[in-house]
Amino acid sequence: MNRWIPGMVCGIVIGLAGSVWALDDTKGGIKGKEKAADTKKTADLSDVPADENAEAKELKKLGENFKAFRTAHFSVLHDVTDTEVKAFSTAIEKTYRSNLNYTLSLDIVPKKPEKKLIIFYFAQHPEYNEHSKALGKGERPQTQPGVFFPDINRSMFYDFRNQDSFKKAREDAEAKITELKKQLQGKVSNDARKGINEQIRAAKAQANASGVQGGGYTEETVQHEVAHHVLWNVGLHNPKSFFANPRWFAEGTAMMFETAGTGKASNIGAVNKKRLTDYQALEKAGKLKELKEFVSHPELFSDPNTVADAYSQAWALAHYLNRTKRPRIKVYVDLINSRPADFEPSPEKDLAAFEKAFGKLDEKWTRQWKDWMKNVR
Repeated sequence: MNRWIPGMVCGIVIGLAGSVWALDDTKGGIKGKEKAADTKKTADLSDVPADENAEAKELKKLGENFKAFRTAHFSVLHDVTDTEVKAFSTAIEKTYRSNLNYTLSLDIVPKKPEKKLIIFYFAQHPEYNEHSKALGKGERPQTQPGVFFPDINRSMFYDFRNQDSFKKAREDAEAKITELKKQLQGKVSNDARKGINEQIRAAKAQANASGVQGGGYTEETVQHEVAHHVLWNVGLHNPKSFFANPRWFAEGTAMMFETAGTGKASNIGAVNKKRLTDYQALEKAGKLKELKEFVSHPELFSDPNTVADAYSQAWALAHYLNRTKRPRIKVYVDLINSRPADFEPSPEKDLAAFEKAFGKLDEKWTRQWKDWMKNVR
C-alpha cells in the first residue's frame, strides 16, 4: 500500500505588502453565504493550559538557548528575539482564530485542545535542520521553512528571512545602491541624475522587500502549516490516524489559508491567485488528474513528479466545494472522522467517501467543476 509521508510541507511564492506578519484579522469570520450555518455558535477562544512536562522535555532537547513563549493556544519554543517571537505568536494566534471560524462555518463546533499546541521556532536554518534530523524526520532544505508532523503533533519553523537567497537579495540591492551613489558624485547631467535616482529608489525597494519576499517562501508557509496543526487538533481532521485523512482534503483546506488577508475580512474567502494560476496552466495543458484517481491516491502528494500539480488541483477542488457544496463538507468530515485508529485506507474507500458526500464523480460532475473554475478570478 502506498502511504503519504507524515510531514506536511508547503511553500509558495506570493509578494506581500506591509509587515512581515501581515496576517488577516478574522473577527468577522466568513461573510455572506459563507458564514456559519448556526450563527448562535461561537468559537471558544479562551486560554488552554500549557503542558509543562512536555515543554520541559522539549526544551532540554533543544538546548539552553531556547525558552518558552506562551500564547492563549500555543507554546512557542524558540531562540529568536522577544520582538520576533511576539510578532510570530500574534500571527499564529490569528491563524488559529481563522481556523476556528472556518470550522464553525461548516456547522462543526471545534473542539478545544486539552493543552497548548507546541511549536518550535528557530532563528536560523542549520539549527532547524538539525532538530528535524534529531526527530527522525530527515533533512529540511532552506526552501522548506515550515512543517507540521501529525504523528508527533508538533510543527516547526525557522525565520524565513534568514534564507541565503533572502540575504543575497538584500546584499545585491545594497551593493547596487552604493555603486549608484558613487555615480552621482561625478559630473552628471540632470537627465542622468534623474535616472540614477530612479534606480536607487528601485534598489531600496528591493532591499526593503527582501524582508518579506525574495527567496520565494514567505509567511504563507506559516499560515499553511499552522492551519494543518490547528485543524488536526480541533476536530476538522481525524486525529486518530493521519492515514484516515484523504491527503487532497488536508492540503486543499490548508491552502485556503495561504492568502494574506486585507485586515478587513476573512482571508478564507479569498482566491489563492498563485494556486489558481497553477491550476489554470494544468487545465490548459490537459494535465489534470482524473478526479476519481485524484481523490483516492494520496501518493500523488509524495511523488516528486506529481506533487506540485497535486497541490494546485487540490486547492481548486477544495475552493469549488467550499463555494458550491459547503453543507456537504460536514458530511464528508463526519465520514472521515468516523474512521477508527486502525483504519486501512484504500482507493475504493476514499472514492466511496467522496461520492457519498459530494455525488458520483462522473463526466457531468467533472465538467461542472471545470466550467465553474473557468469563471474564478
